[in-house]
Amino acid sequence: MAETGTSISLKTAAAYLRVSTTEQTEFSPDAQLRAIRDYASKSGIVLLEEHIYQDDASGTDIKKRIQFQKMISVAKSKPKPFDAIIVHKFDRFARSREDSIIYKKLLRQDLKIDVLSVTEPTDDSNISQLVEGIMETMAEFYSKNLSGEVIKGMSEKARRGEMHVTPPYGYDKEPGKPYTINEQETKYVQLIYEWFLNGDSYFAIAGRLNELGIRTKRGNLFENRTIEYILHNIVYAGYTRWSPDKIISKRIFDHPDTIIAKSTHEPIIPEDVFNMVQEKIKTAKLTRQTKERPVESKKHYLSGILRCGNCGG
Repeated sequence: MAETGTSISLKTAAAYLRVSTTEQTEFSPDAQLRAIRDYASKSGIVLLEEHIYQDDASGTDIKKRIQFQKMISVAKSKPKPFDAIIVHKFDRFARSREDSIIYKKLLRQDLKIDVLSVTEPTDDSNISQLVEGIMETMAEFYSKNLSGEVIKGMSEKARRGEMHVTPPYGYDKEPGKPYTINEQETKYVQLIYEWFLNGDSYFAIAGRLNELGIRTKRGNLFENRTIEYILHNIVYAGYTRWSPDKIISKRIFDHPDTIIAKSTHEPIIPEDVFNMVQEKIKTAKLTRQTKERPVESKKHYLSGILRCGNCGG
């Protein structure tokens, strides 16, 4: 039976593994689990096979780790399901200092479940706690610095007109190559621009496409926001567009941080036509009242509440 940093007599333990596709072999799930098993065996701890949790995620956002959240939920069960959680390194547990403090306090103080590191053994001394805090701070710095370097590289790639995002409707992409025209989808992109310039609203265009049985790349029905995105996307005019933040996904199409550069892929929409559409969109925004619904959507008082069981309209 082993003694831990919080002087809890341990009998059983869970294992938590976190991996990223960008990391080296030493952090692979097999390598982490093998090290954890060896540590548990030498420490006289029984590793519970039903309590091995693994997340395939990088970065600092702990809320996106489904298995981590499940492990914490299980840890709150009565009676206590295990005496400790073993990780390969403390940065596998959390790369945010704030998250580390919150969850370790919950586990160690409230639930009496210790958090142990295979490669960074600690005890209950003040010096040991200081060292553990320093290691967590370094892990957080590394993660944030790495994220900054990745964004820097992607920004430079965007400035060169290179694509590094999923191709939009109308295009396909093979690894390492520019976007290629999807002939079937391209004609509908062109129709969307034509219909809009002829006076159709987002709502009307989406309805026409859905009635024709046309679906998005993901196989979903077209919606107002789908049409809005397509009409704003300068990629169709032969440019690349990328933002280091999720600005485009928030429908902020003219943010100063968005990078737009001439690309090498074949345009679907002539640049002058694209510019005409942007001017028409601006004019429509100036004349439309805030949150006003398109006239086509006001046909029935149940519009937007009920959907057709056959076509989804």
